[in-house]
Amino acid sequence: MLPQKSTILAVMMATLLSLGSLSLMPLDVYASHSYEAGVQGDAIPDNTHIDLSQLTLPSGGVFPLYDSSPNFVSGHFLYRAPCDPDTKVPIVSVIAGHIDESANLTHVDFVPLYYVGHASPLEGICVYHAHIPDPLEGGSPRVTDIDLVNFSPENVTFNPGDAVDVNIQRTLGSIGNFYAGDVLLPLELAGGNNPVLDLNEHEEATANNVNVQQTLNDLVQLNADYMKSPFELTNGNNQILNLNEENDDNNNEDEDEDEDDNDNDNDNEEDQEDE
Repeated sequence: MLPQKSTILAVMMATLLSLGSLSLMPLDVYASHSYEAGVQGDAIPDNTHIDLSQLTLPSGGVFPLYDSSPNFVSGHFLYRAPCDPDTKVPIVSVIAGHIDESANLTHVDFVPLYYVGHASPLEGICVYHAHIPDPLEGGSPRVTDIDLVNFSPENVTFNPGDAVDVNIQRTLGSIGNFYAGDVLLPLELAGGNNPVLDLNEHEEATANNVNVQQTLNDLVQLNADYMKSPFELTNGNNQILNLNEENDDNNNEDEDEDEDDNDNDNDNEEDQEDE
C-alpha cells in the first residue's frame, strides 16, 4: 500500500497526463468516438432505448430520459427527432448534468449534438450522436441526468421512428456537492439551443489531420472500399439461404454421378462381350 500522500500524487499525475493527451487529439478523433473507452471483459454497458413515436411534449414540458444519481457517468447518446430543416437544430432540446433535490446543487446544460446527415434522409427529421460528457465541445462536465425539454412555444409531436438510445459505458464516481456554487436550472436555458456540429462540412480540418486519421485507420485495419452508408443499400435485399435446397441439389448431383457410373459400367461389359 502506498502512503496516502503518494496515492493522491499518483492520481493527480495520472489525471494531468490524461488531460494533456486529450488536448493534443485532433477534432476528427473526438468525432470518431476513439476517446470513448468502451467496455472490456465481462462488463456489459447499460443501454436504455426509448421509443418517442407519437409522444407529444407540451411547450415547457420535460421528459426525463436517464438518471444515474448519485453516480456521474460517461457514454454515448443517439437521438432521432424533429429538427429545423435549415439549421438542423432539434425542436426539442437535450439537456444533461445533475438535477438534485436541492436547487442549490442542480446544474444542467445543452448537450452538443453531432448531426448525422447520411442517416437523416427525411426533411425535418434529424439523427444525432453525442458524447456524455463532451470534453471538447462543452456542456455539463459531470452527468447524472439526461432530459428532453420543449423550449418552443408550441406542442411538439414526435414522428414514427423517433427514438433515444443511451449507452452508458463507465461509472466515474459520486456526484456529491460538485455543482455547489455553480447552479444552472433547466428553465434558465430557455431561449437557447443545442450546439449542432456537422463534421461532413469540415473537410479541410479533416484533411489537415489526414496523417492521424490514417494511423487510426491502420490500427483498426479499416478498408474504405467496404464502407457504405445505410442508403447505398436501398436497391438491395437480404440474402436468403435455404440449406434444404442445397442438400437436395447435392443429392441430385450424387444421383446423376451414380447413373453416369452405371452407364459406364454397362458400356464396359458390352465391350468385353463383343471381344
